[in-house]
Amino acid sequence: MRSSIASVVFLGSVLAACADPAPTSPTASARSVALQRSGTARPLTGSCTVTFNPPPLPPPPVFHQVDQGTCLLSHLGATDFYGEQDINFAAGMQSGWRTLTAANGDELHTRHTGVSQPAGPGLVSFVAQMTIVGGTGRFAGASGTVRGVGLANLMTRTTTVTLDGTISY
Repeated sequence: MRSSIASVVFLGSVLAACADPAPTSPTASARSVALQRSGTARPLTGSCTVTFNPPPLPPPPVFHQVDQGTCLLSHLGATDFYGEQDINFAAGMQSGWRTLTAANGDELHTRHTGVSQPAGPGLVSFVAQMTIVGGTGRFAGASGTVRGVGLANLMTRTTTVTLDGTISY
C-alpha cells in the first residue's frame, strides 16, 4: 500500500512538473498592445497643412491633384501626409486616397469623397468624408471614419484641414 501511495505521489509530481506554468499577469506593455489590437474606437482629431499642384488655367473638367504636407494628429503625433485625388470642378466633387505616416513609420490608409465650393477670390472650401481602410504596423486592419473640413488657397497652393472622427485598431 505504501508503494502505491508513493507511486501516486511520484506520478502527481511528474504530471505537475509537465503542466503549463501558472498564468502570470501581463506586463503593462503587453496590456497596451492588447488594447491597441482590440479594435476599440478612439477619437482621431487634429489638423493638417498641405501643398498641392495647381490646376492649369482654364481648369480641365476633371483634374488629378497631388497633395503633400504635415499633420498633428491624435494617435499618430507628427504625421507626414501624402494623397492623390480627382477633382470634378463642374460637379464640385472630389475623391481619392490618403496615406498618413506616423513618426515611427506606421501608415494609416484612407479613401475619401467630398464636396467643394468657391469661398471667395482664389479660395475653395471643402468637406470630405474619409474612410480608414487599414495601414501598416499598429494600423494594420484599422477602420473608422473621419470628417475633414478645410479651405484651399489657389494662390498659395496651400490647404488647411481640420480632422475629426474615430479610429479602431
